[in-house]
Amino acid sequence: MAMILFETQNDVVILRVIGGATFAEISAAVKQYFPKVTRHLVWDYTNGNLDNVTPDDFRGVPDMSYKYFTNRNGGKTAFACPNKYEYGMFRMYTAFAAIKNMPYEYAVHRSFDDALTWVMN
Repeated sequence: MAMILFETQNDVVILRVIGGATFAEISAAVKQYFPKVTRHLVWDYTNGNLDNVTPDDFRGVPDMSYKYFTNRNGGKTAFACPNKYEYGMFRMYTAFAAIKNMPYEYAVHRSFDDALTWVMN
C-alpha cells in the first residue's frame, strides 16, 4: 500500500508516491487530484514504485486521465523515476499518451529536480 501526497508549487502540482502503488491507488489519485491541476504536474516516484502495476494496467491510464484534466492550458506532465522499472513503465505510458493524442507534453526524468525544471521551462 502506498501513500500519494499532494503538494503545490506555484502552478505545479506534485504527487509524491511513497511505497508500492497499486493501479487502484493511482486511479484514485487521478480522480481526486487531477481536477486540482491548473497547469503542470509532476509525479515523483523517488520513494515509490510500481511493483504492483502491470504494463496492461498502464494502457488504460491515458483515457482515464484525460477526463479528469480540466484546467491544463499549455500544461506539461513529468515523471521523476530514478529506478529502472518505473522509468521504463512511464516511458511506455508516454508512448501510449502520444498514440492517444493526449493534448499535453510528457517527459520522464531520473530525478525530481530535472522533472520540476522541465515543467517550469
